[in-house]
Amino acid sequence: MEKTVDPVALFQVIKRGWRLIAVVCGATAAVAAVVSFLVLPKWYQARTVLMPPQEKSAFSGLGMLLSRVSDLPGGISRVASGMAAINPSQYLFVVILNSRTVADSLIDKYDLEKVYKTKYRFQARKELHNHTVIDFPPEGHVVVAVEAREDPELASSLANEYVAQLNNILMERGVFTATRKRKFLENRLEETHTALLDLEDSLLVFQEKYKIIQPEEQTRGMVELITGPIKSTIEMLGMLQAEREGKLIQLRTLESVYTSRHPSVALLKTEVEELDRTIAKIRGGLTAENALELNDQIIPVSEVPGIALAYTRLFRSVKIQEEMFMLLSAQYEEARINELDDTPGAIVLDPAVVPEYKYRPKRLLNVMISTGIALIACLAYLFAASGLAGPGIASRGRGRLDQG
Repeated sequence: MEKTVDPVALFQVIKRGWRLIAVVCGATAAVAAVVSFLVLPKWYQARTVLMPPQEKSAFSGLGMLLSRVSDLPGGISRVASGMAAINPSQYLFVVILNSRTVADSLIDKYDLEKVYKTKYRFQARKELHNHTVIDFPPEGHVVVAVEAREDPELASSLANEYVAQLNNILMERGVFTATRKRKFLENRLEETHTALLDLEDSLLVFQEKYKIIQPEEQTRGMVELITGPIKSTIEMLGMLQAEREGKLIQLRTLESVYTSRHPSVALLKTEVEELDRTIAKIRGGLTAENALELNDQIIPVSEVPGIALAYTRLFRSVKIQEEMFMLLSAQYEEARINELDDTPGAIVLDPAVVPEYKYRPKRLLNVMISTGIALIACLAYLFAASGLAGPGIASRGRGRLDQG
């Protein structure tokens, strides 16, 4: 036969044991209050909210690389699901914020080994991670929350320092391809500009020496003898040289990301080598002392006056450098624009401020939970003593309650 519990019996048990319930719950509440108000330290939490830039095409490879959340360091807490909808810039920000480099910077700046009373750096690093929450909800922002014991100013300083270190790493380490490409183009453009100025100065000295004011008129007979048949060749040489520079830029950029065995790197190396051979062949044909063909007439280069030949060589070098300078200038401006688009500096939506009220302990909640546990324990004891918890202890429970 199934045993049923009589509500009246339950009430009678509680009524007979109310003194025990009051004493135990009151004592528990008093102890919990003393511990919560006088023993437990106050912890303050400061929060800052960051907005990563919108996803760019340059992040596609990075998004695939960081698609496995389980590989992210630092014990990242997630509140919501929907990983596919998150901006890959968020992953990058979270990886940097949880990095050892950022943690060590904060430890050194604020002497956290002394604050956390740790002997070793890795212990201070672990304490910092335990009191830091970095979340990246699907809304698209990144939240950094830092706790500090008995020091609200330290909490806000640590949260803001996370943002500062994030921006430092993004800007100083050259995380993105556009930054590396821009720096390479900037150096190459400066070298080409210097070479072009030197050649132009040499051409000016040559014109002043031989009193060539209008070379198109004064040296038409001699210069056109050389520049006529090879003008298209010179222009082709300039285009090939410019194409070589473009391939070389792509090669340097890929070599900073991939190894030399990567198919794209090997292909670009082959193309650059082929262009080098072609350019060398064309230059050899222009400078060789053999015959040039012009309208079915053979004109030996050795018979061309030295002035015209020297002018032709200067003209050719200047044209090549001009082509290279124009190409590099266009690519440099494009790289600068891409750098602005691809460098995701953290946009601070809500900077961390000094918290005015403690984050924990939740004193009232602690007292209520402790009192509730004590109440449940008292009721369980009374029901067990009265025999409502099972027939095995019924006789002993009744005897105790009758004696009371």
